[in-house]
Amino acid sequence: MSVTPEQFNRRSFVYPRLVAAGAEFREIAGAALASAFPQQAQEPPLGLADLCPVPRTGVKGPRALAWLREQGWPVPAENNQAVRSDDGHLIARLADGEALILGPATGDGRAVYDLEAAIPGAGAWATPRRDSSCWFRLQGDAAGDCLQKLCGVDLREKSFPVGAIAQTSVARLNCVVVRDADNTFHLLADSAAAIWFWDNLLDAMAEFGGGPVGA
Repeated sequence: MSVTPEQFNRRSFVYPRLVAAGAEFREIAGAALASAFPQQAQEPPLGLADLCPVPRTGVKGPRALAWLREQGWPVPAENNQAVRSDDGHLIARLADGEALILGPATGDGRAVYDLEAAIPGAGAWATPRRDSSCWFRLQGDAAGDCLQKLCGVDLREKSFPVGAIAQTSVARLNCVVVRDADNTFHLLADSAAAIWFWDNLLDAMAEFGGGPVGA
């Protein structure tokens, strides 16, 4: 069911761009999420989805990873690796004492909020990400080639397989890049530069016939 974004206190950092592109919205965790772009004649072969309203969090500290395991969350064996939980959350291990938890674009976000509220603060501290980081998903056969225009890291699948993470620069912004299945990349950067980042990604996508898509 589509919703009117104005009825929610939380909107995406790139909300003006979504409205201008004709987005249709639905609710997730009390926020308006761009779910479709009905004005498009067909879905572009390279799509950029805005996941900024989707719940996410982080945990950091010397016991952060051990604490996550104690709560029953899967934790990758090595740094700069990500795994999926059975219920669709993406757990990204950024360092020996830091992890990022990205919720699915469905549901009510309760698992993320419950996890964040339970973080003890002794050896493991919450690092909330929903306000500090924008989150976009780039998907399509040309996603890797498109990102190579903006990033110096080799993101081809043979060098950067599913589950790989790069903490690097994309479009001159510090960015966490996570490769997911089906030629999909998750991109997290400073929320203060969200509109600039969105515009630069769409500009780089133009030669591949790219455009915005629903979450």
